[in-house]
Order: sequence, then structure tokens, then C-alpha cells
Amino acid sequence: MHGLFRSQLPRIVVCASGSGSNFEALALASKDGRLKAQIEALIVDKPCYAIERAKNLQIPHILLQKPWTVEFEKVIDEISPDLIVLAGFMRIIPENIVSKYFPKIVNIHPSLLPSFPGKDGIKQAYEYGVKVTGITIHFVDSGVDTGPIIFQKAIEIQDNLTLEELESEIHKLEHEYYWQVIDKLLYTPFEIKERKVTWGE
Repeated sequence: MHGLFRSQLPRIVVCASGSGSNFEALALASKDGRLKAQIEALIVDKPCYAIERAKNLQIPHILLQKPWTVEFEKVIDEISPDLIVLAGFMRIIPENIVSKYFPKIVNIHPSLLPSFPGKDGIKQAYEYGVKVTGITIHFVDSGVDTGPIIFQKAIEIQDNLTLEELESEIHKLEHEYYWQVIDKLLYTPFEIKERKVTWGE
């Protein structure tokens, strides 16, 4: 069983590449005590709006230098977080880093995996015409959105829903559930057997 029990708050880092709305949702949950964890830093691979959110929330940010993989591993080793949380981090983590930290890297994806992995999961699902989509929170392995699934939440796509409206609904799900799953990972024992994630007491 995995589980992170300690007297002090667990420490996490959040990695992003874009607007950082999921990072902000996690940070706000941490600040008001819903997410019982300390966000040590925001890690970004390029200049992006997530940095502005970090500044506003007074959370340190780290802009990775090239080659980003070397810098990423160095930063993670220095901080030594309990969990590495990917929130719109548009990079494939190299296999050597994944195997080093597994199962400490978690990602959120805007579709019901294994359907519509990779970029633009919301748009892929919308254009394919599926009637149900949602979000997936999973451990990161060496593939693209292929790691063991921790949590999924589905929503129906109404016939008159626009792509922009669907994106808004998906983001609401992300912001509502990501911090809850992170909190559960930090405080509840879990087991990964083959592809299945099960919870202890």
C-alpha cells in the first residue's frame, strides 16, 4: 500500500504550460484548507499566464531552462515533493524520470481515457460526436495518457451544446474534483495492481 502519513502538511509541486486555471483551483483549495497540502512551487516549461496566477497567489514559480528534462529532474530532486501534479503541462515526461518517481506523478486529462488521449481531448470528443465525455485523473507512466486511472467523472453532451460551453463544463469538473483526488492520494493508502488502483482504509 502507498500512503503519505506525516505530522506536517504534505508538499506538492504543480506543473503547467498554459493559463493555469487548474493550478489556481488547487492553490485556492490549499490556501483555504480544503486541500491539506503545501504547494511548494509552480513549475512551467515556458512563459505563460499560469506564472501571473502564481504571483497573485504568492506561490514561487520556476521557469525551466533548456533542456527542460534535465532542469525538471534537478528541480524535483531539490524540492523532493510528496506529489508532482501535472495541470495542463504539455510535455511528455521522459521514461527515466517517470520510473524514478512513479507513482508520485499525477495528471488530469479532459476526456474519459482511454478515449481521446493527447492534445485537445475536449475538441476531439466533441468533433467525434460522442454523447458522454468527462475527465480522467491518472498516474503518469511512460506513455501518453496511458497510466493507471485513479478517478473519472462523466457528463452528457447535450445536442445544442457548443464546443466553448463543453470546455467550460469540463473545466468546472476539473476544478471541483482534482483537489479532492489529490487530497485523497495524500491521506488514504492505495494500491496499484496491474492497471487497477484500489483504496485502503
